[in-house]
Amino acid sequence: SVAHLSTSPNPLLTFSVKTHDRIYYMVAPTPEAMRIWMDVIVTGAEGYTHFML
Repeated sequence: SVAHLSTSPNPLLTFSVKTHDRIYYMVAPTPEAMRIWMDVIVTGAEGYTHFML
């Protein structure tokens, strides 16, 4: 949410991961780390989706 981004120590490097139960807010140390983290999370979610089919 915007409120969480405005209170983040680094809003430009903050992203959220939404699950069924909650939302996790992550703050990466660098833009490169944020891209890597997001790629890994998306790849894992896609793999899980294919596994469940």
